[in-house]
Amino acid sequence: MLSTHVLKRCWILLLLCGLSPSAAVGESGRQIEQPVRQSIAIRQQTQQDNEHWRQERENMVTRFEALQQQHAAWQDRKAGLDQQIDATRRRVAAKEKQLADIEQMTRNIKPFLAELVTSLKARVADDPPFLAGERGQRIEWLERLMVDPDVALSEIYRKVMEALQVEAEYGFTIETYQESIMLDGQTLLADIFRLGRLGLYCLSLDRRQVGFYNPAATAWQPLAASHRQALSTAIAIAAKQQPVELLTLPLGRLVIQ
Repeated sequence: MLSTHVLKRCWILLLLCGLSPSAAVGESGRQIEQPVRQSIAIRQQTQQDNEHWRQERENMVTRFEALQQQHAAWQDRKAGLDQQIDATRRRVAAKEKQLADIEQMTRNIKPFLAELVTSLKARVADDPPFLAGERGQRIEWLERLMVDPDVALSEIYRKVMEALQVEAEYGFTIETYQESIMLDGQTLLADIFRLGRLGLYCLSLDRRQVGFYNPAATAWQPLAASHRQALSTAIAIAAKQQPVELLTLPLGRLVIQ
């Protein structure tokens, strides 16, 4: 509280200045009220700014954390893709090596297969002339395959192996078929009986003439009539017309080649 003396002096000063006390009080109140309002407005604005920046900071922190998680996920994905790329590169390298090996094998196998076909052709030429047409056509077909660029090496290999298998089976099988042959200066249609690779026999369709193929003479030669029944039975067995039984047939002289 102001003292009475001070108040009196204020009143005197106001009177001397031509101002009434109420006017002075109003002027002073306005001078005080305006800064206060400004201060309150500044404080409110500051609080709003602080709240805005706080919210903005929280948003930025949340976004930063989300970006960190996304970055970690992309890093994991990148690591996985790097592993896949490394695995793919290893597979590609393995395939390239495999292709190189196949190319090397192709260079080595094809001449080998050509040698097999040549050897097979020579064997067919040296053998008794059983199934001459069929075996000759097989050899010719293999020779065409060997020079055909459109045929894969695997197919050539398979066909050559099949031909070798067929030729090998001739050594432990019997067979009968009909064929025109030259026997004793005459051409006749006869039943041919093949006994593995050991012997080749013929019996005329009227069952009167019997013969065998002589490799030394490279010709068909007659056999004694005493072999007619055994050969007839052998032909029936080969044709599966009667059960297997023991027979006696002349084999001729065995020659070691």
